[in-house]
Amino acid sequence: MGNCVSAPSSSSSPSDIPPPRRPALSTDGSSNPSPSSSSQGPQTPKKGKGRALSHRSGLSTSSMMASHPLLALRHYATLSNPQTSLPANKLLFANYNTMAVFDAYPKAKYHFLVLPRYPFSSQSDPDGDESIVPLEALDDLKSLLLKGGVYGREEVLRAMEETAREVEEMIRDEMLKTEGFAWRVDVGFHAVPSMKHVHLHVISDDRISPSLKSKKHYNSFRPDLGFFIPIMEVRRWLQNEQTLQERVDVRFHTKLLRARADRAL
Repeated sequence: MGNCVSAPSSSSSPSDIPPPRRPALSTDGSSNPSPSSSSQGPQTPKKGKGRALSHRSGLSTSSMMASHPLLALRHYATLSNPQTSLPANKLLFANYNTMAVFDAYPKAKYHFLVLPRYPFSSQSDPDGDESIVPLEALDDLKSLLLKGGVYGREEVLRAMEETAREVEEMIRDEMLKTEGFAWRVDVGFHAVPSMKHVHLHVISDDRISPSLKSKKHYNSFRPDLGFFIPIMEVRRWLQNEQTLQERVDVRFHTKLLRARADRAL
């Protein structure tokens, strides 16, 4: 389930590499989709992001994150201007509170990760300098649900879902453009993520990829085994605050997940 984000491999020559803001959607890099409305043209960096990051982590921490594979997503999420800091074969697009990046080890023809950026401003004050959730609440989904606060977690999940639906629409457009038909796209979280910083998978239901090498990889996207949690299921959890802790305890029970994995292999 490795999601270390690095440049996807490609046999294209430098002249074939798509220009910034128009990256290829599929894992084979064979086509360039038309960008959605949020990805057209340069975007204004979020006000205050650079100042807040510098104040909290400093240059040495940022450099450390950039070089540590497990912290790659956290590094991306704290960039003040990802449009200029990340190449087109890593960044699909970014807005003021979220970003969509290519999964470095895609498990399907189309596979992207949606991340909340940090600091994460409220919808009512998108240019604000303060984050409505602490950085530790963005470590993973469990942390977001239990440490993000009622308002904070709702805002983060809403923003992530909106961006994921935009990515899903781009994928479906590309499917129709290249294949003549569209198939299912799954949107959800891994119960036991392999990288630090909460991220939402947007993945086509074909499981066609050279990175899909084992049954473990395949099972990691099966909701029935408990490894993959659809975004709509998380939404249902939030409808009842009294049962949220219980649901989190059950769905994120590491020993239980490992037992299911052993039975599935």
